[in-house]
Amino acid sequence: MVKGMSDHDKVELIAAAQVQVIGGSPGSITFSSNQGFDTASRGSAGVYELRLDHKHDDHKLVIHVTRKSNTTGQIQAEILGVGDVDSLLVTAFDMGGIPTDTSFFITVWRVRS
Repeated sequence: MVKGMSDHDKVELIAAAQVQVIGGSPGSITFSSNQGFDTASRGSAGVYELRLDHKHDDHKLVIHVTRKSNTTGQIQAEILGVGDVDSLLVTAFDMGGIPTDTSFFITVWRVRS
């Protein structure tokens, strides 16, 4: 660690949101508490693309996504592209491994160097 640099100086929150799936209307999602994201869209059941406000170096991004659901299953997030990127893909699965719609929370952090 560089002298004078605290652990808090090493990462910075660049985006956070709650993405809510609206029941009874396939393809409908909303942002709540959105910060740092430009858009979000649903591609198909359980598959969502989120676009950040600005591009960032893909090697410096850390993404955390959490299901907001009482049902069990998995959820994953990945960066779309290499180099300066602004798109993320989130995919949610049920326990059988089938993509399924679910609401979620997501945060994106940038590692400072």
